[in-house]
Amino acid sequence: MPTNRTNIRTGIETCSISPGHGTAFVSCAGLLLFLAEVAWAGEPGLNLDAPPRATQKPYSPADGQTVEITPPPFLWVPAGRDSKYVLQVSRSDSFDAPDTRTFSGLRRSVYVPAQSLPAGQWFWRYGVETDRGTRFGRARPFTVPADARPFPFPNWDEAVQRIPRQRPRLFFAGPRLEQVRQWARGELKPALDSLVAACEREVGKELVAEPGFRPRGPDSGPWAVNVMRTTRPPMDVMERCALAYLVTGNDRLGHEAKRRLQHFFSWDPEGPTSFFAYDEPPMWMMMRGTRAYDWTCELFTTAEREAIEANMKVRAEQFLKHLQRLPFESSPYNSHAGRLPGFLGECALSFIHEWPEARDWLEYATLLYYTSYPAWGGDDGGWQEGPGYWGAYMQFALHFVTALRHATGVDLMQKPFFRNTPYYGLYTATPYHQHSPFGDGQTGSPRGLGQVMYVFSTLAQDPYARWHAQEAGATIGADALSLAAYAPALSARSPAELPGARSFPAVGLASFHTALGDKDRDISFLMRSSPYGGVSHGHADQNAYAIEAFGRGLAIATGYYPWYGSPHHDQWTRATRAVNSVLVDGQGQVARRWEAGGRLTGFQSAESGSESGSSAERADRSPASLRSGYDYAEGEAAPAYAGRLERFRRHVVHARPGIFVMFDDLRAAEPSRFQWLLHAYNRIEVVPASQVLRVVNAPAAMDVQLLLPKQVEISQTNRYEPEPEPLARRWENTWHLTASTTVPAHRTQFLAVMLVHRQGQESVLPKVELLQGTGAVGVRLTDADGAQDTIGFRTDQEAQTVTCGGIEIAGRVLALGKDKNGRPVRRLAHPGPPPHEASRR
Repeated sequence: MPTNRTNIRTGIETCSISPGHGTAFVSCAGLLLFLAEVAWAGEPGLNLDAPPRATQKPYSPADGQTVEITPPPFLWVPAGRDSKYVLQVSRSDSFDAPDTRTFSGLRRSVYVPAQSLPAGQWFWRYGVETDRGTRFGRARPFTVPADARPFPFPNWDEAVQRIPRQRPRLFFAGPRLEQVRQWARGELKPALDSLVAACEREVGKELVAEPGFRPRGPDSGPWAVNVMRTTRPPMDVMERCALAYLVTGNDRLGHEAKRRLQHFFSWDPEGPTSFFAYDEPPMWMMMRGTRAYDWTCELFTTAEREAIEANMKVRAEQFLKHLQRLPFESSPYNSHAGRLPGFLGECALSFIHEWPEARDWLEYATLLYYTSYPAWGGDDGGWQEGPGYWGAYMQFALHFVTALRHATGVDLMQKPFFRNTPYYGLYTATPYHQHSPFGDGQTGSPRGLGQVMYVFSTLAQDPYARWHAQEAGATIGADALSLAAYAPALSARSPAELPGARSFPAVGLASFHTALGDKDRDISFLMRSSPYGGVSHGHADQNAYAIEAFGRGLAIATGYYPWYGSPHHDQWTRATRAVNSVLVDGQGQVARRWEAGGRLTGFQSAESGSESGSSAERADRSPASLRSGYDYAEGEAAPAYAGRLERFRRHVVHARPGIFVMFDDLRAAEPSRFQWLLHAYNRIEVVPASQVLRVVNAPAAMDVQLLLPKQVEISQTNRYEPEPEPLARRWENTWHLTASTTVPAHRTQFLAVMLVHRQGQESVLPKVELLQGTGAVGVRLTDADGAQDTIGFRTDQEAQTVTCGGIEIAGRVLALGKDKNGRPVRRLAHPGPPPHEASRR
């Protein structure tokens, strides 16, 4: 990072700028534009405005984006490792406005100004410094709204001065430690007593020896799992003993933490536990060890400190080297690397007053959080790798977010991702759900996310996140993070008042709930069609869905995670055949290929106030009205099939509460047979002489009426191929149903109605009728009292309008609900104008 410190100069004032950010100027009109006008025809090897590769971060702000924070982070595609950049931000797309801001001497392809931008339209561009001057790329417009949150890059002179010179510096600096000690003697005494008792049982135990080098070949995976399972627990105890010593003063536990620190940091940092030999042990060692050392430093002699710190510094430098090699700011799509900015940042905070390089490390780690973090999500808060990995990686991140805020006052929770991501947990991994799709670790219970949600609730003062933590039964007070975030004054609030549907388009997720927060009434639907595809800990599950009701899984994602790339994991868990999607001639989507992704092409919720419905109906925003509307999601997954499909558009209309009408429009490059998949915990009943499928997981049940194609071959099995390896520990078979077309064809359509209900209440389900209109197909749902819903899907993509069930529409999907008297009560049209009655000719 550059560390030159200078001033921003204007004709009116001089204002200081954060160090480490390069040289910045605000020019008078046209003063600096001569740099851009220098003749550089034929400049070798310079490619400005290059499209980002799949493994590179896109330009940000994007063209026309309305940002949430000011200033926004600026990201561009690198021009080369040794390039020096210039960034310009202006009110004018010609960059000749008086308030044009120019930042020069930048060594990285990301930048965050130290001053906010006023509301209004802005333009930005980047340039590369050459021997002939600066060559600029094109202007990109963006808008700063009036309510944008200020989020300038920190002034590090001021931030570092706030970090205390005395220890502890991590989490419990200053008066926070005394407050925690008071809680430990009072309301948190049971949790701390439990922590101390657990630590006492570990005192003096033999410690695991330094592992050897990782083998190659088929033994590599099991070996790595064994190393993690044998080295992580004693390192966890190291941190817990140090925490117990810090809070309670238990000297015996302090010395146990010291014993473990000296043992683990005697391992050769250039040997088998080097980051570049096998990254898991050194990352865990530094994560736990940095904190434990900060809290027990007073127990070490000068010579002992020198030995520990020398080892730590080598390991921290390895983290930095790996981040810079990628480089993380433009190419962060390496799962394990996502932990390193936080680990490096914590280490920098701990040694900020001892190691001169720690300041640059802290600035760099924070810059990555401001700009490129996370790799696996966007501003909407979604996460590519599934709730299991989200929970783990948020634990890693929140330690740094919390430590940085406590020590310096720099609040990373202002970042849109961090403010929105608790709702990813709330909507996709509600505490009473039975499993956690989609991604590795999906068989785990969402209750394991409770502690992360507690920390989010404190940092964001979010009562809905606190509700999740309470419902999950999160244990608070026996670990550093929850102690640091302990805030008993915040009350939980049920999410029942939140919208029932939410989307996370950056990762292609759409979530519907009928009664979010109420286990006994809630029916949920989750669909995924991710632009990331099946890379990293994501799966080849584009256009897959899952359904849960009353806390029980009905349509589920299957497969276990013995270790990354195990035969079961590779051939089943992350394969399309493990989820509720579609195969083509028995073949699924391509896993672990960047271009083999999907995307969420449509989303609409009853609460969104869409264009459909009369003005009177749109004005009725009562809870009863909103809960009885329609939700809609649409995904396209054809690119995931490596050329076998030209189209796989999945449409889902949720007729609240708990009826899902799904239409799949498939077109293959060659005549093919298509397999429609359904997975469940229990055997699926196939009603004889029909295409009705019944799923029961008491007290929940679901009838699936597969209306199209009219003839399919149905089979099911409860076997995995291959079975999970023994390292998966306890595992259970699930059931896997296939409904296959019988004749090869270029095109086919599946139309299914999922009727979710409480077991024993089948009599209240509506009658389902197939509708085949002009250029559209659909269903009519008729309740016992005569109320009806007509839901149709366009099949003719060329016609200006199509009709289905007597309703005309110009868009792709229509839905019209009428009460028993024939009065319209709910409407949906996507996209386009509301549906209306077709003229009777």
